[in-house]
Amino acid sequence: MKKRVLMSCLLVGIIIFSTTTIPAIALAENVDKKIEQKENEISKIKNKKASLVSETATLEASISSIFDKGLKLKKQQSDLELKSKQLNQEINLLNERIKKRSIAIKDQARDVQVNGQSTTFIDAVINAESVYDAIGRVQAISTIMGANNKLITQQKTDKELVEKKQTENIEKIQKLKETKLAMEAEKKNLLAKQSQFDELKASLDSEQATAEKSKSTLNKQKDLDKAAKDKQIHIATAQQAKKKEIANKKVENVNPTKESQEKKQEVPKVVSEPKKTNVEHTNTSNDEQNKPKEPVHKPEKDPKIPTPHDNDSSDATLQALNALRTSHGLKPVSWDGGLAASAAGRAALVEGSNWTIPSDHWSRGDEVIAMMFAPGESVIMAWYNETNMTTSSGSGHRDWEMNPSITRVGFGYSGSTIVGHSA
Repeated sequence: MKKRVLMSCLLVGIIIFSTTTIPAIALAENVDKKIEQKENEISKIKNKKASLVSETATLEASISSIFDKGLKLKKQQSDLELKSKQLNQEINLLNERIKKRSIAIKDQARDVQVNGQSTTFIDAVINAESVYDAIGRVQAISTIMGANNKLITQQKTDKELVEKKQTENIEKIQKLKETKLAMEAEKKNLLAKQSQFDELKASLDSEQATAEKSKSTLNKQKDLDKAAKDKQIHIATAQQAKKKEIANKKVENVNPTKESQEKKQEVPKVVSEPKKTNVEHTNTSNDEQNKPKEPVHKPEKDPKIPTPHDNDSSDATLQALNALRTSHGLKPVSWDGGLAASAAGRAALVEGSNWTIPSDHWSRGDEVIAMMFAPGESVIMAWYNETNMTTSSGSGHRDWEMNPSITRVGFGYSGSTIVGHSA
């Protein structure tokens, strides 16, 4: 009998411990997995940002190079404008010289037409006073004619030089314009790329900030889950120890101790009077003492169910639920005394049946049940995180808490059991 009671106690303890630790472990693993996913996401974003920084550096170097080229082109343009002015001055001088030569050449041509070249040579020889004078005059005339020919040649050369310098100047100006246009187009393209990079960087910064915030939230949730799990284990251990103590007391009531049995066996030896009547009386008494006593089972008192108030806005679980709903943009709900009374009755039923969940619970969408959780944020977060616990209709603990259509709730408490009803 004692062995059976101890085994029952051990089995109940294992069930209690499993119901509290296994969901908590599953939740912790789920949160750890989400944190790992966020860390991988953040790592990918950082890699993209590093690549973008490298590309941005290359782009900025190209833009800087374009600006340097622009400065050089401005200097070239300034130098070219200065040279153009100088060249125009040279061209003007050449044109002036050409103009003067043209007048001199025209005068000489007219003189030849009027006087004749051959007459000039003849007159020079005839009018000479001596042969030496004649030779000198001929040489002078030849020198003049050579100068005229040189003048004509120089005139031709200067005209060609003017045309060449004008052509070079025009080509340089045109090339400078083309280079400047190409540089402006490249500069515009690079600035557009830089704008795209800036937008991409801002987007990546935003993604990283969101991921970091999600990771921080998950870490806080992990800490809360760990604290809740530790509390569950502590409560489960305390409950297990309490039930074991109760079981041991029941065993002691069913099986008397060895010392008491030995005392009962020693009674006949002590009582040994010669009188028959006394012996018979003693034997009768001994028979009654040696007869096994039936265990006395005292009826257990029903757990006291707290009477819900009609307006209990101070309820810790209600406050935690409204805080959770508000953080998700949902309207808070109000306390309903009738719902609280029905929830308290269900909590007493579950507690009194060794935490057996009623069969109709799984077909209801307006009820949530928790065991071994403290009222307030602990039980609210446990319901919120246990997304794998759903009814046949698909409604789970989180769905119950996050239902936008509910306006009233009531919570009932009995021992270590908490029940919530909604409408």
